[in-house]
Amino acid sequence: MESNNVIGASLSTTSLRFYPNKGEVSFEVTVNNDSDRFANFQLELIAAGEIRKLDYRWYRLEPEVAAAKPPGSSTKFQVFIFNTPIPAFVGTVNLTVKIFSPQLARERRLPLRLEIEQDDKPILLSVELPIRAFQVYPGNSIDIPVRVRNQGQVASNVLLRFTGIDSSWVTNSAERRFTINPGSQTELTFQCQPPSVVQAPSQNYVFTVEATSNNSYPADAKGNIEVLPVGFIKFSTPQYKQRIPQRDPWLPDWKSKTASYDLLFKNNSNLRQEINVQMRGRDSGKCTFKKFPEVANLDLAETAKVVLEVTTKRPWVGVGKTLFLEARAELSDQRLGSTDPATQSLELKVLPIIPLWLQLAILALIAALLALLFREEAIAHTGSVNSVRVSGIGSSVVSASDDCTLRLWRIGNNTLPPEETVKFSGKPLACSKLQKRQGLLAIANDIIRVVRFVPVENDRVAIGLDNGVIELRKVPTGQQNITLQDSKQPGDRVFDLAFTTDSLNLLSGSGKGKLRRWSRTSVDTEFQQEPVETFDLEKQQKLTQFQIRAIALSPDDKIIVASGNFNRFLVLPVGSNQSNNQFKGISLQKLEKLSDGRGGSNDFVFGLAFIPSSKEKILATSDSSGFITTWNLSQCKTVGNTQQQINNLECTPLDRWQGESSNPIRTLAFNEDGSLLVSGGDDGRVIIWHLTREHKLDKTKSPTGKGIIIFPSNKYIPSDKKINSVDFKSSQNVVISGSEDFQVRLHHIK
Repeated sequence: MESNNVIGASLSTTSLRFYPNKGEVSFEVTVNNDSDRFANFQLELIAAGEIRKLDYRWYRLEPEVAAAKPPGSSTKFQVFIFNTPIPAFVGTVNLTVKIFSPQLARERRLPLRLEIEQDDKPILLSVELPIRAFQVYPGNSIDIPVRVRNQGQVASNVLLRFTGIDSSWVTNSAERRFTINPGSQTELTFQCQPPSVVQAPSQNYVFTVEATSNNSYPADAKGNIEVLPVGFIKFSTPQYKQRIPQRDPWLPDWKSKTASYDLLFKNNSNLRQEINVQMRGRDSGKCTFKKFPEVANLDLAETAKVVLEVTTKRPWVGVGKTLFLEARAELSDQRLGSTDPATQSLELKVLPIIPLWLQLAILALIAALLALLFREEAIAHTGSVNSVRVSGIGSSVVSASDDCTLRLWRIGNNTLPPEETVKFSGKPLACSKLQKRQGLLAIANDIIRVVRFVPVENDRVAIGLDNGVIELRKVPTGQQNITLQDSKQPGDRVFDLAFTTDSLNLLSGSGKGKLRRWSRTSVDTEFQQEPVETFDLEKQQKLTQFQIRAIALSPDDKIIVASGNFNRFLVLPVGSNQSNNQFKGISLQKLEKLSDGRGGSNDFVFGLAFIPSSKEKILATSDSSGFITTWNLSQCKTVGNTQQQINNLECTPLDRWQGESSNPIRTLAFNEDGSLLVSGGDDGRVIIWHLTREHKLDKTKSPTGKGIIIFPSNKYIPSDKKINSVDFKSSQNVVISGSEDFQVRLHHIK
C-alpha cells in the first residue's frame, strides 16, 4: 500500500547496535495524525530474511496498540529489541518499521539498520526429535527418541532433561548425562508411560527435551503426547420401577402425581464428561420431566447422580396403567460412544385417583354389559403358524401362517398366565370372508414361510413367501411398501430371512440352495427389487436338492451361517471389499449324525441361533435327530485347499445333547446374555435349557439333567402338533411360540 501524507512518522535513530545476552536496545517512533478524523495506530517490525514462528518473539512495543486520537495529535511508541530477528545470525539486518491505521486504511514504512554483534558464547549443541507427535493409551509405554549434535570444535559434557510432563510418567530417569565429541551426534531414548485411566485424562501433553552444557547455549526441542480416550461411562438406576402414589391409599388421593428416579453415572474412562439426559419411549408424551441437575458434570473416577422427576395426569377411575419410558444419556465428548448401556428402560405404574375397591362393583357390571354387547371373535390363524417375531421394543408380535396371513398381537404388562394366547389390543386392519377379522394385519398371495422385523425401524416387517416373493409391509397398517424377487429364478421358495443390524442388507435363503442379498443405500431409501448378489450353496457343495432352511448372522455381521439338509451348515464370512460387496465363502462345516456319521437328503439342520451380546461367535444348532449342539465359531480352523471357494472347517462342538425325544427340533432362540436357550420341535414342546458360562448344558438346573418344559404345562403329555417357531424377549422374560395347531402363545419365564 502506498504511503499517504495523512500519516506522519519519524524515528529517534536510523541505526542500532545489538549485543546478544547483554540486554535490550530501544528506539522511539513518533506518529502524527495528519488526517481530518480520529484514528489509532499500530506498529510492526519486519526483518529482511526472517522466518516467522508463532512461538519466537524478538521485540516488544509500548504501547501495543495506541488509543484513537483526534486530527493533529501525536502518538509515541517505544520499541525494545531483546533478541536477534534471525536466530544465531551475526551481521547487519535491515528492519522496516510498518505503521498502520485501521480507520485511515493507510500505512507508512520507515527503514532502520540493526547491527548484530558476535556473542561471546558459541553455539555448539542442537536437539532434534525425529518424531514429534505420539499417541498412547493409559498404562502403555512409548519410546521417545532424541538426537543431540555437537556442532562445535571441542567435546562437551551435556545434561539432557525431559520436562513439561509429570516426572512419574518417565521410566527410570528424566535426566541423562553424557559427553559428546566435536562434530558427532548421540541418540538416546526416553520411555514414557502414562498412569491408569483415572490418572491420565485424554488430552495433548506438550513436553520439552532440553540440552545444557558449560560451553554452549541451551538447546531444546518440543513434542506432543496425546493420551487416547479409553474406558466407558456406566449408566444405572437402583430402581427402574416406580408408582404413583407410592402406597395404596384407602381414600381418593388427587395430590400425588409425581415419581422420582435416581440415575447414576460412574466414570470409568479418562474423559471428563457433561451428561444430559433425554427422555423418550412409548409413553414419554404423556409425562413432563424435570432433572436435577439439568447437566451433570462427571470428573474422572467420579459418580454423579441425576434425579429425574416424572409428572403425569392420573385418571379418576380405571385400573392402574404402566407407562414405559426410556432415559438416554448424551455425552459431551462422544469419542467413546455412548454410556453403557446407552439407555435405561423405566416403568411407571399410575393408579387411578379413586381406589379400586370403590370401583369393583361398577366395573363388574360394565364388564358384563360390554362382554354381551361387544363380544369379539377369537383371534386365531386358520393354518399352521410358521414364524413369530417380537418387535425390537418388545410391545408387539407378528405371526405368519400357511393361511397366507400376517397377524398382529400386542404384549400387555406381563400379567398373562403361561400358555395363554396373546390378546390383540388394536383394531382389525383388513377383512376377508375366508379369514377372521380380529388382529388381521395383511393377506399375501401365497403361504408365508417367515417374518422378520426390519432393525432400527421396528415399524416394518419383511415376509418370505412360497412363490419366491419377499414383501415389506408397514406395521400396524399392513401397507405393502415394496416387492422383491429374483427375476432370473422366480418361484424359489423363501425359507428364511435375516437383516444386518444397520438394516441396509437383507439376506434370504431358498429351497434351491440360493443365498441372496438385497441392498439399499440408506434407511431413507428402499431396497433394490433385484438381488445385488446370489451365492449358490448347492453348486458350491456339489449336492443336488440342497435346501437352505435357516440362516443367521453373527451379532457383528461378520459371519453368515446357512443350514439345510444333508445335516450341513455353511459358515460364510462377509467380504470386507466394499467396492463390489461380495460374499467370500471360505469354509464349510459338516454336522454328522451321531449314529452312522452320514446325512441324507431328509436329514436337516433346522435351527440356528447366535448369542446376541457375546463377543465370541457362539452358535447353537438343532437337527432332525433331536440334537442340540453349541459351537464357538471363533475357534474353528479352515482345513484343506485354501484356494478353493469353500473348504472344510475343523471345529470341535462345545457341547451336544438330545432333547426330550428323538423328534426333530425345528427352532432355537437365545436370551440376551446366552444363559438360556429355548427350543421347539415336533414333539409339541417348548423347552428352556440353562447353559453354563462355557456355553454347555447346565445339568445342575434340573433334577433330571434335562431342560425345563414350559409348554405344555403337563410335561408328560406332549402334543402331536409341531412347534415351528420361537422368539425370546429378554427384557420382559417372555417366549413367544407359533405351532402347527394354528396358535400363537406367550410363555413367561420365572
